[in-house]
Parts: sequence; C-alpha cells; structure tokens
Amino acid sequence: MENIWQGENLDRLFSKVYDVSQENSEILVNGSLAGVSRRPFFRYTLKIAVSQDGRIAFDLCGQVADNAAWLPRLGFEFILPKALQSFQYYGHGPAESYCDSYHHAPCGLYESTAAKEYVPYVRPQEHGNHYGVRELTIKNAFTVRSSQAFEAAVSRYSAGQIYRAAHTDELGESAHTYLRVDYKDSGLGSQSCGPELPEEYRLKEKAIHFTFSLEPVSQEA
Repeated sequence: MENIWQGENLDRLFSKVYDVSQENSEILVNGSLAGVSRRPFFRYTLKIAVSQDGRIAFDLCGQVADNAAWLPRLGFEFILPKALQSFQYYGHGPAESYCDSYHHAPCGLYESTAAKEYVPYVRPQEHGNHYGVRELTIKNAFTVRSSQAFEAAVSRYSAGQIYRAAHTDELGESAHTYLRVDYKDSGLGSQSCGPELPEEYRLKEKAIHFTFSLEPVSQEA
C-alpha cells in the first residue's frame, strides 16, 4: 500500500512559527505544520490565555490545505513529569477506542494509569486512545476540559518513540509521561490488513476549530 503520509513527509514533521505576540495574559501564535521539504498542510492561529487562578485556555483555529492528504490525527502532545501516571477521564473506556471502534467501550467515568494503558503490540503502536472524552484529570496536577468532545491518551511513551521502535524491547524506559489531547483521530481500519479506511472515519476536514483548557487541581494530602 502506498503510504500517503510518508509521501507528505508527515513522519518528519516541521513546525514553523511566523509571529508571536502578547497582550496582557494572552499569547497569539501564527504558524504552520509541514513535512520536511514540503509545503505547509496546516496553517493556524493559536490563542493561549492564562488566568490568575492558573487556568490555561487554548483556542486553535486553522485551515488544512485543499490538496493535503487526510490526516491520521491532529492535536497536542504534552510532556509531563514521569511521576504523573494516574488519571481519571469521562469518555469511552476502559479499553482503547477510536471513531470506528468505540461501541465495545461504554461511555463513563474511569480511572487508569499510563502503565495500564500500554498495549504490548508485536510492533509498537500508539495505544490507549479514548474517544468522546469530555474531561480528563491528571491526578495531583490539572484537569483538561472542553465544550466539545475530544480524544485523549496518557502513555509512558511519546508518539515519536513509538514510531521509531520496530520491536517492544526497543522502547526501553521513558523519562516522562505523555498526554495527548486531540481534536480528532482517524479510525483504525487500514489497507495494511484489510480494506481502505472508509471516508466517514477519516480526518479530512479543512476548517479546524478546537478549544480546551488546563485547570489546576488541589493536590491530595
């Protein structure tokens, strides 16, 4: 199967910032994403507002290029201290779920850890994604909230570490915990082991608007 994302060099992602400005407690970023040596496939503005109570609000508005391939996912990956392993979320669980495979995972309130979310696939793959999340709390740290459903995962490994590993023993120990907060992920189905992913499960939208916030929580005694 032709790898449309490698053709776009999306496995060699380059982020470019054209302008950053600040007014009071708000930061405005104008930037783009592109594969190395390719034209940008996503141009965006990101407004980050910081409140006195420690709340950080993200407002992402962007446009995907008309001739860009559909995207595997679009979102944010946060690097956290390794000690922040435990979390609670309201969404589809407790098993991992995606837009084309979530009916086996009832929507509810669940607790887990980064270690429990790991799935030892023969070839390392991204794991622990949860579809239809409305709220996720990293215990003793912060809560992720949004007025729109989003997708999220907490892992001991970054997306880059997983992509570069060909076997489970190549992952090794990670020095951090990684939190993904995604606007959307495309479905799991692929032509590598079956038919091509149906159009309805592809992230092929052109206009993107995604808002969410990180809100501090009081630490447990």
